[in-house]
Amino acid sequence: MSSAGRFLECKLLLTEGEALEFRQLSVRGTMFKRSLSLAVFACIVLALIFSAGAKADTVYVDGSYAFANGGYGIPPYGGTLNGQSAQFFCVDFSTPIYAGQSWQVNVTSLTGSNFSLTRLGNQTTYLEMAWLVTQMMSTTNQLQQAKDQYAIWSLTGGPNPYGTNSSMIAAALAAVQNGFTGAGWEILTPTGAAGQEFLFFVGVPEPGQLLLLLVGLGIVAIAAREKGNTAKATA
Repeated sequence: MSSAGRFLECKLLLTEGEALEFRQLSVRGTMFKRSLSLAVFACIVLALIFSAGAKADTVYVDGSYAFANGGYGIPPYGGTLNGQSAQFFCVDFSTPIYAGQSWQVNVTSLTGSNFSLTRLGNQTTYLEMAWLVTQMMSTTNQLQQAKDQYAIWSLTGGPNPYGTNSSMIAAALAAVQNGFTGAGWEILTPTGAAGQEFLFFVGVPEPGQLLLLLVGLGIVAIAAREKGNTAKATA
């Protein structure tokens, strides 16, 4: 018998069940490759999302502030972050700065888990500061804003001209314990000795970043659906 005949004979010896299993293996292989390709593409898109949202690390202060109280400028301070107009909230009383000064910073999300690059290294303390800043932002009363700011500065050795620091820090800690998360806030920590540490409100993502995020999530959803279809095909 010729080799062609032997090959044909072998094909005919497959049972119907074996032939079905062979087809299922082929389908599973195709679906797996497709799911793998989508997953890889999703990872690439998500990587682009995070790189697009990543900030450079240069702070510049132009010397402006909201108002003066007791010889100190009460934030927000004016300036730029990576060349873009920004407002900064000072949480560092111990380091003086001057108009026109710039420095490099490490950026730490207040909702993150690693605070090793910050000056205080304690998430709870920064959360208390951020909550006090939100109180400053919610009123137009300059005296109240000054009290809030002195309470923030008291955590880094600042004065207590109104005698309200302790009670305001207690209120801030209670707010944190009751669920204040600090979402949207970042800590800008100087990489060297020069420059103050600031809190900076990021706010909502830019529309372009939201679009990238939606695309990435859509691709992940498609990959998950393909995986589900593959599981059904093997059942």
